[in-house]
Amino acid sequence: MLIIFCWAAQSVLAQNTFKYAAPVPPVNTSGFYKIALHPDFISKSNADLSDIRLIDQRSHFVPYLNANNLPQPQREKFMVFPEVVVKSIADTSTAFVIESTTKAPVNQLWVKLKNTSVSRLVNLSGSDDLKRWFAIKEDIPLQEGELNGDGTYLQSLSFPASNYHYLKLLVNDKNKAPVKFLVAGIYTEQSLANLYFPIPPGKITRKDSDKVTYITIRLNDQYLVNKVSLVITAPKYYKRDVSVYRIDKHGYQSVSDAELNSNKENSLFIAAKTDRLELQIANGDNLPLSIDKVEVAQGEQCIVSYLEAGQSYTLLTGDPKANAPDYDLKFFTDSIHTTISKIGNDAVMKNAVYNIQPNRVKREYPAIIWAAIIIVLALLSLLTWKMINEVNNKKVDK
Repeated sequence: MLIIFCWAAQSVLAQNTFKYAAPVPPVNTSGFYKIALHPDFISKSNADLSDIRLIDQRSHFVPYLNANNLPQPQREKFMVFPEVVVKSIADTSTAFVIESTTKAPVNQLWVKLKNTSVSRLVNLSGSDDLKRWFAIKEDIPLQEGELNGDGTYLQSLSFPASNYHYLKLLVNDKNKAPVKFLVAGIYTEQSLANLYFPIPPGKITRKDSDKVTYITIRLNDQYLVNKVSLVITAPKYYKRDVSVYRIDKHGYQSVSDAELNSNKENSLFIAAKTDRLELQIANGDNLPLSIDKVEVAQGEQCIVSYLEAGQSYTLLTGDPKANAPDYDLKFFTDSIHTTISKIGNDAVMKNAVYNIQPNRVKREYPAIIWAAIIIVLALLSLLTWKMINEVNNKKVDK
């Protein structure tokens, strides 16, 4: 019984310094898994993520690795999807049908077109038999061709992951001259590209002053921000310098200097754990940019661990004094496949055993105890005195 009590007390002590917990969904097959850490969980962690722990249902710490420490597969070349010729459906539409030759789901497609400077929208659909087609994404705008180049340009189309055998790009030309598709395919390394989790929006304010636009982004917690995206609608052509600052109790801390350009996607890639950011856009003598939307996101953060089927696991975080763990697993990264299943964490909650101390035996009645000790010492002294007297008396008798 005492052993069980000590074990339970040790388990509580091992995790009672972590303020937050998040369950991990159970797995059906034992093996290595990537556990994607969602923004709400990371927001409770230290800036260097040193206080993240994984425990099993017996409250034992489970070794894990940061997924970034795993060997990365070599980048491969562009894979062209063969074009499939189908019967024209209408004179007012341009259809480009391709066969997906990869077994994995596709969430990004690169399309090569002849240079054009027109406004067109593309509808993407999928099929497994070239007869029934199902919508994937609609009204995708085509970019304009490059001013300098070889007469062609590449455009990336992102969409929900799909595993249809055939993909169709349909452009409604509205009785106008069609656009010219050349090839379409994927970069096989695109699966290595960072994924991003949207961060719950807070309050965004804007102020235009002294040829500078100030955009302040307030978040509801100390989120890890890796990407700030701006949807700019006007003017048509622009090129502006932008500085990003993290604001904390120490003031403004520079995070990044970048450029907003009408010829590219306006996403700023940063690394800041904060609840407040400020963007400063230098307008010069130009009118301020028309910005419809500002979004922030966290890059995918994963740990890798060996999980047993049917077992319960929980993530812990929220200990500002914790140091990063050092597990033997780091010596066996070559035994972990890079293509492993991925799971996430469930909702973050307060750790039930945070700050709970195991029951300790209280010292009761200290005065009585001390009195008993004094009495015992007095009796021992009396007995010793008697023994000495008896010995001395015997010597005198002799």
